Amino acid sequence: MKRIDAQALLRQVDLAELIGRTVDLRRSGREWLGRCPFHDERTPSFTVSEKGFYHCFGCGEHGDAITWLMRTRGLDFRAACAELGGSEPATAAQRIEPAPARTRTSEWLPITPVPLDAPPLVDAHGRATVWNPKRGRVSVLRPTLTHEYRNSEGRPLGYVLRADFADRATGKRIKITPQVAWCVDRGGATRWCITPFATPRPIYGLDALAAKPTAPVLVVEGEKCADVAAPALPMYAVIAWPGGANGGAHVDWSPLAGRDIVLWPDADGPGRAAMLGSEDRSGFVRDGVAQRAWRAGVRSLRFVDVSDVPHGWDIADALNAAESGWTPRQLAPRG
Repeated sequence: MKRIDAQALLRQVDLAELIGRTVDLRRSGREWLGRCPFHDERTPSFTVSEKGFYHCFGCGEHGDAITWLMRTRGLDFRAACAELGGSEPATAAQRIEPAPARTRTSEWLPITPVPLDAPPLVDAHGRATVWNPKRGRVSVLRPTLTHEYRNSEGRPLGYVLRADFADRATGKRIKITPQVAWCVDRGGATRWCITPFATPRPIYGLDALAAKPTAPVLVVEGEKCADVAAPALPMYAVIAWPGGANGGAHVDWSPLAGRDIVLWPDADGPGRAAMLGSEDRSGFVRDGVAQRAWRAGVRSLRFVDVSDVPHGWDIADALNAAESGWTPRQLAPRG
């Protein structure tokens, strides 16, 4: 049997072109981004790297061009190589069944801005009653924090909630921060749903950007940090983004065009990676806010060095007088 030089074969394959035949990809820095074909998703988490591999941050699928053909075309190794020009054509006997994709029984689509006649998300008793499409049931939350996302005119777009509760099995406190949007299903029904905002997702603080069109912009991680920093540092338009450290890839950063930007990361590895980008051991490069903001056309970009503060600190910790005693006057020069 003829030996196949798989590495030589892979070097001559344009993986993005191959995958792009069946998956809608868009360029994102040194990668391409699209919706994963191996599981059902609304928010793109499937990436194709210039280094010759694909990876889905939603379901974990990972591979090269040969793996791609084996998984999507139902070919074995030699047949996949044949499709790439490495050996004899595939035969019916060489085909295997591809893994089926997971599907949802119902689809709810966010409506933005939220219609004026939509009921309040949180009732008079502090409860948020929302539909959870993934679980197929109603969830009743008692949020400790409610962060309203608004457009540049101040119209609500959706919410990020913080809810804390005790795990019945361990007794430990658990924090969840779901995104909640006013949604419509295919039958025309409407309700509040736990679901990611429509992609590209909005910046938290679009109304602040519009209200302070010439002010420098302070970018922090997390809505709580933005809410604490905004009144303490009124010389800035303070913004954040939904989805935590890994959510920046799904955000529309174009409103930052022409602005002067200051990045204030959390004082840990994920916080710095979220702001400045990172590269893992396999050489997979992930952009941070800095790279995305620069591509959006910001005028200038600065970064606050947090190497001299306790591990895990964020700007909210720095402004907490009970812990640090820092004042806005002390804080401002760091930017």
